Amino acid sequence: MNQLADVNSVAELEVDTNKLIVAFASSDGEMVNQHFGSSLGFHVYAIDGSSATPLAAKSFGKEQRDGNEEKLKPKLAWLTGCDMVYCGSVGGTATNELIKLGAHPVIVKGGPDIEEIIAELQQDLTGTMSPLLERIFKQKSGKDQSRFAEMADEEWAE
Repeated sequence: MNQLADVNSVAELEVDTNKLIVAFASSDGEMVNQHFGSSLGFHVYAIDGSSATPLAAKSFGKEQRDGNEEKLKPKLAWLTGCDMVYCGSVGGTATNELIKLGAHPVIVKGGPDIEEIIAELQQDLTGTMSPLLERIFKQKSGKDQSRFAEMADEEWAE
């Protein structure tokens, strides 16, 4: 699957529950080099111990910075369904909103390479999982059961 999905929200993607859904705030898709609130783009991957599949990417326009809480809404809406969001920095409001969505913000400095972060996550997934990853997978297994029940109740039209 080389074609990235064009979705309104990452939650629309069907991803195996044993994969981590991770977003990276990046202007180029190569390194994490953006502040969450003013990020021009996010690149989302499904990651497990042996693979990392690019799922989706979305660009956002340049926003006025401080005091513009509205700028967070489209990003938060699109990132719904992510387990982790890597960014150069993130404000308190965005942190709280991400956590409410079940997406854990991770701040990384110095513009690390996305591939390096993926390799570290894969090591963590195949070795002894960090408490954060354990918590994420516990959340996912609880959330998914109810989500599928809700989806079964919905009317579906092709």
